[in-house]
Amino acid sequence: MIEILGVIIAAALINNVVLVNLLGVSTLFSSSNSLRSACELALFSFIVLFLSSFLNFIIYRFFLNPIGLAYLRLIVFVGISSTLTIVCYKCAEDYFPLSIRRHDLAFYLIGANSAVIGISLLSAMGVHTVSQSLAYSFGSALGFAIVLIAFAALRQRLDTMDIPDVFRGPAIQLVSAGIVSMCFIGLAGLI
Repeated sequence: MIEILGVIIAAALINNVVLVNLLGVSTLFSSSNSLRSACELALFSFIVLFLSSFLNFIIYRFFLNPIGLAYLRLIVFVGISSTLTIVCYKCAEDYFPLSIRRHDLAFYLIGANSAVIGISLLSAMGVHTVSQSLAYSFGSALGFAIVLIAFAALRQRLDTMDIPDVFRGPAIQLVSAGIVSMCFIGLAGLI
């Protein structure tokens, strides 16, 4: 149990998908400044990332690899992730119609997000057991959601701060992301 918890913490905080592996950075900077919108997008991203990476691991480990079709993993991963995104979108459409109208295109783009495919590839190639894959998928999805929400809150805070004109907008966001990324990489070096 402690090993599983360690994998979750390492995937979420130490080897964060966005800040250490640089997967899904476009989602980080294109999401809204609104904290509510970021929470909705983070929840949908968490569900899609977690389910697709675990399902892709199962398909790779128990179907593609044993029959010698491991070279098709990228095509299969994209197809599974896109299909799962559409299914989750249709389910969310029934229960959260206002959120769907607000993030219509963003929800579809999550299926082809580099974080979704990257986590699936990292999980399939590096994890050895099903329980480790489940923990890695959960931790990576949790880390992605935490970073989306944290940077939405940071953008709200930066909008009210007294920042020189040269650094306003995307410049200060990139500088902030770089500083946080260095902290995460430094934390990875200590462990």
